[in-house]
Amino acid sequence: MTEVAEGVEEIGAEETRTTRPALDVLDRDQDRLLYEGDPRREPPIQALSDGFDDVFLALSWYQAAGVRTLGHVERVVEPPDMMPMSGLLEHLLTVEDGRQSVYVRRRLVEELDDACDLAYRQFRERAGERVEDAKGETWSDVDPDEESNPLMRPAFRQLDQAQAAALKDLWRGFEDREALGRWVRGLSAPTNGEKPEGMLADIVGSPPLLDAMLDRSDQVAKVTRYRFALSVVMPSFLTAARTLNGGERTDSSGSTHGAWDS
Repeated sequence: MTEVAEGVEEIGAEETRTTRPALDVLDRDQDRLLYEGDPRREPPIQALSDGFDDVFLALSWYQAAGVRTLGHVERVVEPPDMMPMSGLLEHLLTVEDGRQSVYVRRRLVEELDDACDLAYRQFRERAGERVEDAKGETWSDVDPDEESNPLMRPAFRQLDQAQAAALKDLWRGFEDREALGRWVRGLSAPTNGEKPEGMLADIVGSPPLLDAMLDRSDQVAKVTRYRFALSVVMPSFLTAARTLNGGERTDSSGSTHGAWDS
């Protein structure tokens, strides 16, 4: 009986694969967001269903979800929803593991299924079918569990890493105004050119905000930077995820190929 059950399970696993491995990778990426997490990524992705160990990991998850849903995560969770005292953030943290928090996270997971499906439908036009390439590899040679590039596209991995690094720098604060200016200048890539116009002028023109950016020890300043991340930076990150059109894809050996091969 066990052998039969195992055989059925293996058949079922095969049936969930498509001949377009980039779609399989996207589906797996989204599954990690909601249910399993991804410790390989830096910062690690903690699964929404389990909650987040701290506020920064919640912010990091939201940024990662933007990339892996092509920005559509905000159809369910808008940036203001992640603010302190919003009524939602507190339920996402593992320090609040009561029945109500568990229920809220479960409902969010269920509601995000539609956002994930929307991203899947939009991406499928760019995910070409693979039958066999010059090396004799087929769609079945790509292991979605091993692929490190979101959507099987190096451009999306670079976007994800650049956004994650920018948030980490903001979370820590800046040594001086030059470091702050260089950080703002460096946002062109992680926002795909969509950073708000006059962003640096707005920061230096507000003494309280500027002080919060340069104070690396005060917890109140850190809260201000967190709010800035959600209200100013994150909308640009989500727009970048929607507008990026990564052409190259990776194969099972880690090589890149043009979009027409994917």
